[in-house]
Amino acid sequence: MRFTRIYADESGETHFDDVEMPLQSHIPAPGLRPVRASPRITTRHAQFLIASPASVDGDWHPASTRQFALFLRGSLDVDVSDGEGRRFGPDSFLFLEDTWGKGHRNRAVDDDDILWVFLPVPDDLIIQSLLQP
Repeated sequence: MRFTRIYADESGETHFDDVEMPLQSHIPAPGLRPVRASPRITTRHAQFLIASPASVDGDWHPASTRQFALFLRGSLDVDVSDGEGRRFGPDSFLFLEDTWGKGHRNRAVDDDDILWVFLPVPDDLIIQSLLQP
């Protein structure tokens, strides 16, 4: 399973990083067949947000905390400070850890509201530890 990470380097410039999270066979409940599942990830809470296109179009900003952002509805174009831009929409998710430096910039793709769920993670969560098979 792939996701995109946004991070700041030592000089504060932000970048995208494509991350492959391994999936393992898992039986989610008695009586069900195995599914492919990621490792369990500790989160601090879940927050659902609905935003109008005008409210997501903005200037450069860092993430408020290290968190996963899951897109449920709507699409955004996201730029990082190294000049790269990507589009994210339903069924995609980001790991935001550009909590300092220039940050990233969003632009709504159309007139649809954006529906996200944000899942902040503990400060000591190391993403690379999740990637070990």
